[in-house]
Amino acid sequence: MIDEKELADRLADAASAQDNLLPRALSDDLAAGRHRLRRHRVLTGSGVIGGAAAVAVLVVGMTSWLSTNAGPLPVGPPVASPSQSIDAQAQDAAFNTTMRNLLAKHFDPDRQHLTYESGPFEVNHQPGQRGATGRAGWKIAGQQGEGLLTVSLFGSGSGTDCGQYEGLKCHSVPMSIGGTAMIGRLGERVELKYQQPDGEIVYLSASPLFANNTTTGVHGMGISDAELMSFAADPQLNLPPMTAGEAAEEEQLKAPVPDLGEIVGEAEAIMPGGTLDVHHIDKINGNYLVSMDWKKGSLAATIEFGIDAKLRASTCEDQLSVPSCTPLTLPDGKKVQYYEGARSYQEGVKYVMGATYTQPDGDLASVRILYPGKELPTGAASKEQVLELVTDPVFDK
Repeated sequence: MIDEKELADRLADAASAQDNLLPRALSDDLAAGRHRLRRHRVLTGSGVIGGAAAVAVLVVGMTSWLSTNAGPLPVGPPVASPSQSIDAQAQDAAFNTTMRNLLAKHFDPDRQHLTYESGPFEVNHQPGQRGATGRAGWKIAGQQGEGLLTVSLFGSGSGTDCGQYEGLKCHSVPMSIGGTAMIGRLGERVELKYQQPDGEIVYLSASPLFANNTTTGVHGMGISDAELMSFAADPQLNLPPMTAGEAAEEEQLKAPVPDLGEIVGEAEAIMPGGTLDVHHIDKINGNYLVSMDWKKGSLAATIEFGIDAKLRASTCEDQLSVPSCTPLTLPDGKKVQYYEGARSYQEGVKYVMGATYTQPDGDLASVRILYPGKELPTGAASKEQVLELVTDPVFDK
């Protein structure tokens, strides 16, 4: 059955499909293209429910998703790459077996409690999102309910924080193999997060109620802190090794980005005489975004500059969050995409000027300038200046 996090993501994605029809906050608009790119990968990846079946699953899963007893899940559900080789699939199957054996070893050596009707542990092979997650049911003889164990491993990013259950507080506990784990309890609910010596992060939660499968919980799961720490420290608890191709893709996401001073300097060049205040910098998994506030007298604007690694590059429409872009060829032969027009946001109508340019190495540069109001104000940057900025070779690192 579909889990709560995946259902929430699908519902949010369905709502964001109306991005060009319904106004939203500008702060939510910044990452819209990246969210749509993620959605595209989810819906085109292997093993994804489609068509009428997806609708049916959404309806059936609604009650459990809304339940306050639903177990927490990591951010970013695993997405199987459509290009996985047979070897990778076999490797993932072996990983699933290993995970189930480890759970039995540390929590259920007599194999009386753990069940796996919710499916296998799945590996996310997407660059910058490498990890795995899975669930196990927990049944107790003589009781009609079912508990839940959720386990995740993260090779990229910071992982899921301890303290996902409302009201649960976590504290640090020293680990025998080094470092500290975060452990928290609330009744029979328990969570653990630990970064292993090799850098991988393990997260585990247990709840007496598997809300996807039942409305009745169990009691007396008896999972101890010692068992949690023993599981997290097990040397077999590792993600499958990356292939050479996956390792190369991970490295591509670490490519250098323009110096902040260069970005500010170029922005000042096309909009001289004003003051610039950098208020947001986002650099994660191959996406780099700098957002600046610009003021000159009564004239104000928001300037956004982005560089997305080739593996993270989206379309002009998604990157700028606009309905359509116009392809242009500049006098020097560079090909760009351009948009200009008024757009509605929750804060009000803004006039948007934006462009994207695919650099020779495949990275995507983008510039978006937003002015308050329905029309381009006097003193605004020109279309030519926007195009000059987005194609500036100083940004091609």
